[in-house]
Amino acid sequence: MRVRIRASARFPIEGADWPRKLLIGGATGLLVELVFVGLAYLASEEAAFGIAPLVVLVNLPAIGYALRVYRGTLRWDVTVLPEWEDWPGLFYGGLLVFVIALVYGMVPLLLLLLGLGLLVKGGILLFLGMVLMVLGVLAGVFTLFFFPMALARYIGQRRLEAAFHPGLLWEGINGVLAEYVATYLVSVGLYILAGLVAAIPYVGALSWPFLWFYLSLVQARLFGEICAKAS
Repeated sequence: MRVRIRASARFPIEGADWPRKLLIGGATGLLVELVFVGLAYLASEEAAFGIAPLVVLVNLPAIGYALRVYRGTLRWDVTVLPEWEDWPGLFYGGLLVFVIALVYGMVPLLLLLLGLGLLVKGGILLFLGMVLMVLGVLAGVFTLFFFPMALARYIGQRRLEAAFHPGLLWEGINGVLAEYVATYLVSVGLYILAGLVAAIPYVGALSWPFLWFYLSLVQARLFGEICAKAS
């Protein structure tokens, strides 16, 4: 497992012209952040730098690029970062991933929003709001556990409904359970550490798109190798 993690961590920085490929992925995220900050300032006269890192979740070209790496790893036919080409295909792939992730994250997001609304009201509703937010985080950790296998099933069967079939998902996960759980825990830990960087005022918002893109590629490589054995 340690060997696989080290190899996956090196994967985005191997091969010809890897700095340019990483720079493009991070720059697209930074551009999305800047657009969000600008629109937020026009709408409310506040730059909203604090939540700007979250908009990388709609960086469709970078998400589509990571999906391309994931697909190639599942098929054992990618050894270095692919070229940035077929941008319409990257947008489409990113949109599909976003839709699948939105379905998986719908319940956790709803709990978090409800909890936040109660926190703002304060008073006796404050405790209930905190409970709902904790439940939202736990629900997110649980539902997103199935997300990598959901993408693998979608890619393998080319059917969107395969990403939401509980039996198919658990069958695949159960075949590589130990490695899958370990990889998921490592991924969560890495994103928590990266989130601490993103929380740094101004510097975090600028560096986060590049860090997020790198971690997305590492995660795509890690889960791709594991889920390939479950197919």
